[in-house]
Amino acid sequence: MALARLVERIERTLFVHYEDSFIYFFEPNFEALPTELLLHLFQYLNPSDRCAASMVCRRWYDAYCYPDFLRAMCLHIHDVEFVDNGHPLKSLLTSFRYFMDVRVTKVVFGNKSEFWSEFGEAVETLTLDNCVVWKHKLISILKYMPRLRALNIHNCPDLFKTWKLIENVNFTWNLDLLQLTHLSLARNNRFQEFHFDYLVNMIPNLNSLDISECFSSIEARQRILMLNHILEYVRTKRLQLRHLFIGGTAIDNLFLRALADIRELSLKSLALMVCEKIPLDEPGIIDLLRAQTQLTHLDLSKSLALNDYALIQISKSIPMLETLILNRCWMITDYGITAIKSLIYLRHIDLTNCERITDAGLVGGLFTHNRKNVRKLYLGLLTNMSDAALTKVSFEFCDLVVLDLGGCSNSINDLSVQYIFYHMTKLQELNLDCCAKVSDAGITGVNMEEKAFAIWDIELSFSIADLKGLRSLKLSGCYKITDVSFMRCFKFRELKELSLARLLQISAAGIEQLVLGCPSLEMVDLSECRTITDRCIEIVTKCEPRLTMLKLQNCPLITDESIKHIIVNCRVLRTLNIRGCIKISSYAEKKLSAGVKTLRHLHGSTREEL
Repeated sequence: MALARLVERIERTLFVHYEDSFIYFFEPNFEALPTELLLHLFQYLNPSDRCAASMVCRRWYDAYCYPDFLRAMCLHIHDVEFVDNGHPLKSLLTSFRYFMDVRVTKVVFGNKSEFWSEFGEAVETLTLDNCVVWKHKLISILKYMPRLRALNIHNCPDLFKTWKLIENVNFTWNLDLLQLTHLSLARNNRFQEFHFDYLVNMIPNLNSLDISECFSSIEARQRILMLNHILEYVRTKRLQLRHLFIGGTAIDNLFLRALADIRELSLKSLALMVCEKIPLDEPGIIDLLRAQTQLTHLDLSKSLALNDYALIQISKSIPMLETLILNRCWMITDYGITAIKSLIYLRHIDLTNCERITDAGLVGGLFTHNRKNVRKLYLGLLTNMSDAALTKVSFEFCDLVVLDLGGCSNSINDLSVQYIFYHMTKLQELNLDCCAKVSDAGITGVNMEEKAFAIWDIELSFSIADLKGLRSLKLSGCYKITDVSFMRCFKFRELKELSLARLLQISAAGIEQLVLGCPSLEMVDLSECRTITDRCIEIVTKCEPRLTMLKLQNCPLITDESIKHIIVNCRVLRTLNIRGCIKISSYAEKKLSAGVKTLRHLHGSTREEL
């Protein structure tokens, strides 16, 4: 629940105190709470709620500026002209805040800016994504960041195209970023050996390297040379390197064998993609898994060649594993999944789209008495999972925080979701996308054909309202859900993200009850809801002041009137999708960029540059 709303409601309450026959009426002075107590209370809020609470008074704002809280906030500068006299730098330069996490996307760096000298000293994480920047500009930015801990340079081809091996310059900077420990060059295809050497030489204490999704559009010979060069760096820094991420980058068995042969390399985190069929003779992936026995995080997403033998080796060699991600590992079967029952420290399990896994594998590998530590479970698109297995999931994973069952249309029905609502009351994120069998009866627990619990004459049913801490809920494609569910059960004070795309039986009456019960919504998806009208948009925009993303794609009934409501009521909206709304004119679309100052992404029928 947004703390600012709570305090606003409490401060209007008069408390009565009786003393010696006198009656005193007084109001609580919450702005006088000690800072230590505020810091403790703010730990229970998510970043957006803390931001809302900081507007109550100056003392609460000072508590919000505590360094641990600021690290959870990100300053995102997207697709603007990076000049001091333009928006948003002009406003930022007059601010008394400081930012520890700065993300810059789709920006062309040109003239010198005072932003980096003003705020660079506090920056701990810097991300440049799809930016036009060159070497000397990058170095001039980094020199202002002595506390930088993580540097992410993603998809910046112009940086490496213009960066020559021999340059005719009159000055150079020799930087030593002693605090920097993480370097990410993900989604870059053009960097070469001298680019890589220059960057890592600036970072003597590097212990985390990310080259995910690199070298996809270059010749095989050049890719092999770069991978061998990176492998040599790993060999040199084997005593220091602890985290290596190469997922999505095409690697072969020879690379895996060479990585496995590096003695004294002890990784904590590893991400890679097994593309080639695992050979019977000297398999590199098996040798690597045998060598890295101290891993706690293992991501093998999109490893189409990963088989049961590799999974068995993981369960034998890496007993301390906490995160296991097997997204789209299509070769994994029940035999391999059964082996992970020995991994008793797992906290995050992702088996999304492992289509060969059935109930037998889930029961043998997941449903053991050692699963009390699991907090995140992703079982999306497991088409062979039955409702009986899902019921078992709800019994065994009572402490889950995240549960993804998107696309499991065979196993999700009104009865199985009842057990989820009863056992998993700590859930914060629930994904039931495309679970078309779920109806109002399952969501509300009313008019159930078969009760969740029935003993003699006692019958019990449950509702989604029991998940009081829910922050993200996805119900796209659950077309049997109607206004009845919104009117009876949707009272989630902490809900931030709600997806109701392709719900065909909702109206303004249900939407009104929904937004009154969920006052903290920030992202709402009503795409392809054929019954959504201008009145629905008016209700949503008026009652959700923190709305930052609104998706209305292919809603045929909304007109220019909805655009007026968005312009008048939305003060922090950043993303709006009205593509396919045939009754909205291009004239109304053009008004959005001037009417909503915070709008950064507009997806409409006409191209509009914001």
